Amino acid sequence: MMSNVLSFPMNAWDLKKKNSVEVPEATEVPAPTPSMAPLQGKPADEISANQQARLLTTLSFLQDNLGNTKDGLDTTTLQTCVEATRIALDAAMDLERTILKQTLRIEEMARLASTDQLTGVYNRRGFEQEFQRVLSAATRYGETGVLIYIDLDGFKPINDTYGHAAGDKMLTEVARVLNDHIRPQDMVARLGGDEFAILLTRTDWKDGLKRAERIKHILNTHYLSWNDKHIAMRASLGFQCYGANADAHTLLAGADDAMYQSKRMRMDTVK
Repeated sequence: MMSNVLSFPMNAWDLKKKNSVEVPEATEVPAPTPSMAPLQGKPADEISANQQARLLTTLSFLQDNLGNTKDGLDTTTLQTCVEATRIALDAAMDLERTILKQTLRIEEMARLASTDQLTGVYNRRGFEQEFQRVLSAATRYGETGVLIYIDLDGFKPINDTYGHAAGDKMLTEVARVLNDHIRPQDMVARLGGDEFAILLTRTDWKDGLKRAERIKHILNTHYLSWNDKHIAMRASLGFQCYGANADAHTLLAGADDAMYQSKRMRMDTVK
């Protein structure tokens, strides 16, 4: 009965000792087949040669005993084949789990490589990659949007007066405020130091510039609470509209120039 079959050991190498059917030894890894192509290049500690050998040897055993049988299988051989099938499925699932684990690890490494560790937003590398993707979509689908370049005002005095921990807190607070006032399809990045950028994607220029002005107002009316002190958050912003066939370098340079013009005007007003 089937219950007797399922009571056999779950190891083909044990089964060969109990039955007359000979199971080949997994002495070496067979040459890669097309089905194994996704496994190539994986670290040895992730997908071992033993796993591959175990699966392929068991499948070879099944092929030899099921594919070449003319008069049918006796009960003992059938039981052995059932157990060998279970072993093959177990090995296949092990490989699938290993591949999934490796894929998730690669995705996490890619995410970390494009993320600013302090603020959690895109870093310059991640921003440049996303910017190119956005501009390609703008050219292909006729989309428009607005690039915002941000430079904090008076950031060095914050570090000098309150310490670098306060400066770091200011940077994380800026990132939080910016993230709180964009849509899911927009993106925020810290380009380095106290410089940030925002991409307002898939928006017409009039609406995009209106939203950019609102973000400018929010940043310059916000305060950071630090050890019973309220430190003003101040920033200069530059805007550039983009559309089809726009160039990333030209847009960044234009937004940077606009930001410095805004900064000079603010400094002149203070004087």
